[in-house]
Amino acid sequence: MTATTGQAAGNEGLLHLLAHVAGKAAIRVAVVHPCDALSLSATLEARAEGLIEPILVAPRPKLEAVAGQAGLELAGLAIEDVPHSHAAAARAVELAREGQVEALMKGSLHTDELMSAVVSSTTGLRTKRRVSHCFVLQTPQYPRPFIVTDAAINLAPEPPLDFLGHA
Repeated sequence: MTATTGQAAGNEGLLHLLAHVAGKAAIRVAVVHPCDALSLSATLEARAEGLIEPILVAPRPKLEAVAGQAGLELAGLAIEDVPHSHAAAARAVELAREGQVEALMKGSLHTDELMSAVVSSTTGLRTKRRVSHCFVLQTPQYPRPFIVTDAAINLAPEPPLDFLGHA
């Protein structure tokens, strides 16, 4: 998000977060199947802000078509050309497992496609720890950004409790 965009949208809190990380090194991120204008433009904005150094993992012809239609430039970006979204998820997880990227960013594929590659018992990123995720959200109805965790990953991280608080 550029400073101008953030100010126009009333996202002073996000601007504060961006200022907080300014000057830190960008992290290498496998962007998994960013084959729509929204996910590809978000990737390019994060790169322009110096937050990430993306590796686009997707079918090259599809990326080029989306970029052309949206007027986005792919020059200088690393692209891992794969045949489809499932292959993109598998390759991105492989890049993370090999230490070539520090994070995964979901593009236009379904969450279950990405997560099945992440939690695969043979080729995924499983450890003995629980998988989790979070995202930062800013809304005009709340005065500052907030973090939402496990919205699509751990829907019920603890055993459900009855109305008396018993498991």
